[in-house]
Amino acid sequence: MESNFKKIDAHIHFGTDPNVASKTIVPYLHPDRPESVIQYLNEQEADIGVLFPHDRVFSPPWDADYDKQNMQVGRAANQYPNNIVGVARINPTFGAEHTSNLLEKYSSEWNCKGVKLVAGYDFYRPNDMKIMGPLLDKCEELGLTVIFHSGDAPRDLPSLQSEGAKRYPKVKFQLAHMGMHSFLWEAIIAAQNNDNIWCDMSQAFTYDIAIFVEEAGFEKLVYGTDAPYQSPRVESQKVIDAVPQLLQQKAIFRDNALKLWGISTPAK
Repeated sequence: MESNFKKIDAHIHFGTDPNVASKTIVPYLHPDRPESVIQYLNEQEADIGVLFPHDRVFSPPWDADYDKQNMQVGRAANQYPNNIVGVARINPTFGAEHTSNLLEKYSSEWNCKGVKLVAGYDFYRPNDMKIMGPLLDKCEELGLTVIFHSGDAPRDLPSLQSEGAKRYPKVKFQLAHMGMHSFLWEAIIAAQNNDNIWCDMSQAFTYDIAIFVEEAGFEKLVYGTDAPYQSPRVESQKVIDAVPQLLQQKAIFRDNALKLWGISTPAK
């Protein structure tokens, strides 16, 4: 896509576990190579990427609280602070003190900007405030955006995730994959009812993107590729086909993410 603006990719994994995905669409994206993120951004005409670790504990199990993987993201964010928005993968079941200590470390050492949560893999409910409350308190204190994986029952559902958004209106939330096809309308309703909820369209069907924009508004959608698993050319084309208006495309590809992630000075 040729345009007079650069995209922001709001959904990038820093590589994967080969035991989970032996083949990927972006095989060179690797946590030992921070420059691979810049290569990936350049290849899709983007200048900023929101980066976080692989979603699951690696197999065989190690790094149960994701700290080592988060620090890999941190090294990349420190090396390319104008291009990489670093996000920590967090399992809040480790408890309030442990989670708070990790986020304090990440914020001070590599300017962590958010947390990525996958309740299904870590076995909690995102509407359980005994688990989520201390984490969201800390996110509000540090100004961190929350990304939820969404679209997989029974835990990773927008209807459950929106409870935290209602209780914490100062915290911004990104619902990844806009609930997938099966829970698209949960994502639409969550975005309609909460000013602090946006969705990303990674992995979404083209016509689901069109429906979301019609019902929730283009202002509530951000672009993401779910690299290294998905093709940036395909993900970009879905937005172009679903949303033909150029100003709305620019909002989805860039402007909405600037607001969601508090990026005040876009990279040049």
